[in-house]
Amino acid sequence: MGLLDANALAQLLAAGERNHNVIANNLANLDTPGYRTARVRFARELASLLDEDQNLRPGARIQVETYHPMYRALSKTGNDVQLERETVELTKNTLRMKIYFQAVGARISKLRLAIGGR
Repeated sequence: MGLLDANALAQLLAAGERNHNVIANNLANLDTPGYRTARVRFARELASLLDEDQNLRPGARIQVETYHPMYRALSKTGNDVQLERETVELTKNTLRMKIYFQAVGARISKLRLAIGGR
């Protein structure tokens, strides 16, 4: 089972969706007093689920964790959300999601080719 099997792709897409939602929540709370930035972590977990050939181990589940990093730059109201940082995170996550969707498209193309017999 390869890293880009259907199950792994579904899990990566779900993790990316959750990350998008967390970033959107950060942006929505840009001016909320005392709000602390949240982040999603799954890359470390993903690395531990790979075998020597960089394939996802059969039955492995990608666990997604939301946490609050301790950013030092706080506003006068105790809020640590920075628009620029969130914009960068949103862009990185969008690019990751595009890669996952391209992988899904490639798998669908291969299936269509196999079904069509060409």
